[in-house]
This record gives sequence, C-alpha cells and structure tokens, in this order.
Amino acid sequence: MTAEPAADEIARAFVEARQAGGPLPDYPGALPQTLDQAYGIQERAIALFGGHVAGWKVGKIPSPLDEAHGANRLAGPIFADSVVEVGEGDTPDMPIFATGFGAAEAEFLLRLGDLPASFDRAWTNQDVAAHVGAVHVGIEVASSPFPGINDHGPAVTVSDFGNNNGLVIGAAVSREIDFHDWPVALTIDGEVAGTGTAGGMLDGPFGAVRFLFELAARRRLPLAKGQWISTGAVTGVHQVSVGAAVEARFGTGFQVRCRITGKSRI
Repeated sequence: MTAEPAADEIARAFVEARQAGGPLPDYPGALPQTLDQAYGIQERAIALFGGHVAGWKVGKIPSPLDEAHGANRLAGPIFADSVVEVGEGDTPDMPIFATGFGAAEAEFLLRLGDLPASFDRAWTNQDVAAHVGAVHVGIEVASSPFPGINDHGPAVTVSDFGNNNGLVIGAAVSREIDFHDWPVALTIDGEVAGTGTAGGMLDGPFGAVRFLFELAARRRLPLAKGQWISTGAVTGVHQVSVGAAVEARFGTGFQVRCRITGKSRI
C-alpha cells in the first residue's frame, strides 16, 4: 500500500467517526511518524469533511518531542459549526465524543485582520501582531473519537484535526492592555483544575500566530481574514466528562462558561 492511499483511509475513518459521533477505539492505520505525514492526513480530512474553516487551534508540543519533530507547536482546523460566541452569563452546551477523548482549555483567542499577500518571509511576534484585529478570551473544547489521541505523540494529534471539537468565544480584550501577566484559572464543576498566565506559554499568544504564518509558508495553510486563532492552553489540558460545568477566568473581570454534552457536533 502506498503512502497516499493509507493517508486517505486514515482521514476518511476520522471524518466518518466524527460525522457519525461514534467511537474509534483504535487508530485507523499506521501511526504517522512525522508532522509532514500528519498534516497530509489532516489536509485530506479537511477536504472530506467539507465544513467551513472558521479558525485554527494551536497547541504546544512538549519537550523532548519538540526537538524530535523540529517544532514546539501544532495546529488543527476549527470548523464554523463548532464555534459559539457568548455574552455575559451565557453557558452554551459544547459537545465531546463521550467514548473518545474530551478536554477543556482556557485560551486567549486572536482574530486575524488583513493578511499579507505572501507568508514567504521571516516573521517576528511584533510583525504578526499588526495582522491581528482583535483579542478575546475563550475556551477551546478538545475532543476526538479516538481516546488515545494524545497518547502517541503530536503527529497523531495533528492527524485528527489537532484534537479540536469546538470554541467558545467570550468578551473582547482591549488591544491597549497587556494581558500576558493576567492570572488565568480553569474550573471544572467548581474545582480549580489549573492556573497560569499567557506569558508563561512559550513566547505567548502572538507566537502562536507567528507559528501559523510560518506553517502557511511551508504548507499553504489557508489562513483568511476573520479566522479565529485559539493560541494554546494557558492553564493546561484538562480532561472533562459529559455533564461537566467549565469556567475559565481571566484577570479580574472576564469569565467564559460552558457545559459539556455527549453530542458529536453542535
């Protein structure tokens, strides 16, 4: 079997499991060994899935896997029908694959503004900040029909949409405010699951956008104005079960909430 048919079969298995909301107890093929192989599977799956890509999630690749793969971040698509914008006090239902993997993550969300004509250049965080139109607080819901999605390294995570299954978009943060040192906490059913600051995440949220610009130069990632960038888990990746009440708190006055359900899609 050649590499391309194998990648097609893996992509199709993930897409069918996601669309059906059913379990995928085993990885549907040979595990991808490189990020290039994994992004190839992801690109095929995006085409098969057929939904509108409203943004991109970015996650951290921990040491020593970052050295082995030559990257400290990974990316996956966020589809429009899994994105919910909320007002103060709203608590939307957000689905996970109940027989797979599910987690919630407190994140800063950056919305892309006008983009450069080409990404083929060297980028700094200051450079990419000029192409960010808005900063919001939010929650990423990570979920996959494959329960071992995070147990086999970043290439496997990348191959199933980067393990994304939803985004809750909260209030906007003024661009005049430096939010990097804000205390952030995520609670599950009222208990603190993790704390942290954006400044403690690699080189911060704008570094996540820089990573995507660099990825777009290498793989022609279809970035577009208005897309949301979920920039990484500030307090960590916290597994959740159906029925869990999740709240992310940012600084002294920002909260985002959701309740976890067992549906496959919104």
